[in-house]
Amino acid sequence: MMPRIRLFAKYFTLIVVLVSGALVVSTAISLYFSYQESQRALTALQREKAVAAAYRIEQYIRSIEHEIGWTTLPRATEGVSLIDQRRVEYLKLLRQAPAITEVYWIDRQGHEQLRVSRLSMDQFGSGRSFADDPRFTVPVKGETWFSAVYFRKETEPYMTIARGAGGQEGGVTVTEVNLKFVWDVVSQIKIGKAGIAYVVDAGGNLIAHPDISLVLQKLDWSGLPQVRAARDSTPSPFEEQRQAVVARDRAGHDVLTSNAPIPTLGWHVVTEVPLEEAFAPLVSELYRAAVLFILGLVLSVIASVFLARRMVQPIRTLQEGAAQIGAGRLDQRLDVHTGDELQELGEQFNKMAAELKESYAGLERKVEERTHALSEALEQQTATSEILKVISRSTMDVQPVFEAIARNAVVLCDSMYANAFMFDGEILHFVATWNNPPEAVENLKRRFPMRPDVSQLAGRVISTKSVVHIEDTLADPDYDPRFATAGGKRRMLGVPMLRDGVPVGAIVVAWADPGPILKGHEDLLKTFADQAAIAIENVRLFREIQEKSVQLEIANKHKSEFLANMSHELRTPLNAIIGFSEVLAERYFGELNEKQAEYVSDIHSSGKHLLSLINDILDLAKIEAGRMELEVADFDLPVA
Repeated sequence: MMPRIRLFAKYFTLIVVLVSGALVVSTAISLYFSYQESQRALTALQREKAVAAAYRIEQYIRSIEHEIGWTTLPRATEGVSLIDQRRVEYLKLLRQAPAITEVYWIDRQGHEQLRVSRLSMDQFGSGRSFADDPRFTVPVKGETWFSAVYFRKETEPYMTIARGAGGQEGGVTVTEVNLKFVWDVVSQIKIGKAGIAYVVDAGGNLIAHPDISLVLQKLDWSGLPQVRAARDSTPSPFEEQRQAVVARDRAGHDVLTSNAPIPTLGWHVVTEVPLEEAFAPLVSELYRAAVLFILGLVLSVIASVFLARRMVQPIRTLQEGAAQIGAGRLDQRLDVHTGDELQELGEQFNKMAAELKESYAGLERKVEERTHALSEALEQQTATSEILKVISRSTMDVQPVFEAIARNAVVLCDSMYANAFMFDGEILHFVATWNNPPEAVENLKRRFPMRPDVSQLAGRVISTKSVVHIEDTLADPDYDPRFATAGGKRRMLGVPMLRDGVPVGAIVVAWADPGPILKGHEDLLKTFADQAAIAIENVRLFREIQEKSVQLEIANKHKSEFLANMSHELRTPLNAIIGFSEVLAERYFGELNEKQAEYVSDIHSSGKHLLSLINDILDLAKIEAGRMELEVADFDLPVA
């Protein structure tokens, strides 16, 4: 059997678990979405800065490209050579674009014809061949060529930009650009407290970093996950990155990264923020959530205790009340005022207790009535059994039967007295009474036997052959007033004894008080009357049988005497017939023909047979008359 859990503990645990579970789920959901929102917001911020940096770098390069484009426009000036004209344009370019340190012109055949530099003397007509160099072959086709980043004297990053020169002479204008501006842009990007931004080229080499020493080391960061992610994806500069990337930096620390491409150059701006800093707001929110969870748990425990008590108290009241009702204390009333189903349940308990009390009272009343009825039935059965025993013993006299009926009628009907009468067809005889005063008995003996008369109850019962009720003898006009005042009886009941519908007697019971006759008393007296009729019939039959037996005995005696006398008288003439038939057969009186001899033989054999029958009848008569005589003689037993 499983152990039972107390209701308070069950409700307390249930409420705490539900509230705690709700707090845990809500906190987890809140933290999850906060994590996602923080990650998206920080990533969006990083990407925004990366995109801004990429845009500035690209615009810077585009501005240089635009400045170079001005120098490639064809100009015709009289009296000035093409070389001098291009040198003037290139000097203007160096003044307008400080990042350009050197610019030179390659003619259509791929030979260098002019070089203007901030770092060295101008050169004219060097003739250096660039026919197979991409800085010449690409711009000739009408495209701007951007070289990979390189470091001049291992100190500063540079790149080469070449563009077609145009004009009658055509050729290509090539510039060497100092990328220190890119470092300035990257250095100014601030992401949180420890976040940084750096630039890698298409091969994953570091070309700009807040720490210039790292750039000078010519580091290859293509193996970093965030650099690989930047190289593998080619979104447009203004596309939002929807998922943050958590990776490790070159020092092995977890960082939250984002990137933005520079399509013109094939570079990528990568931003990194330490994961601890990125999720610091989330950790703070986690601490706050933990504090709120503990506070909510404490409040839930307090609320659980309060609610569990509020919920359990009426249930305990119902339990105690049910136990009281179950113990039989039906006056118990449950006092529950919750204003809900529990109060309705308590009211139902109270209603049930009241109904049970009423039902028990009715049941006890019915049990008492049934017990009383069973007692009466048992008394009636006992009385009936007693009367039947008396009937079985009194085969020749009905007086004991009537006395037993009168006695049991008084006891079972709780009456004053009971009388029994017999009717022989004309005269009514008083035969038995019980509990009647002696003077009343003498008065009855003086008045009976008498013919039936309606002025007295027994005569009225015999005359009507039915049950007669007299609820008040003083109010009955047919009842004799002398009988009504005698003995103080006021209420009477008479029941006839019937044999095949013919009255053979009556039973009369009287009470001192007037009133209606109970149906049970009437049924009881009917049963006694039937038994009395059976007793009368049994006595009559027994007497008839006894008289018939005596008559049969006398007749049998006369039969035996007749047989004894007649057997002797019949044997005498029969002996003469047998003797004469023997004489004729011996032919003493002459010869006989064949037919005569046959008739004589038949007469003789028939006579012998009839004599044997008469002897047997005579022996039977002797036996019945008791005059059989034994003959003593010796004889031999046949040997088998």
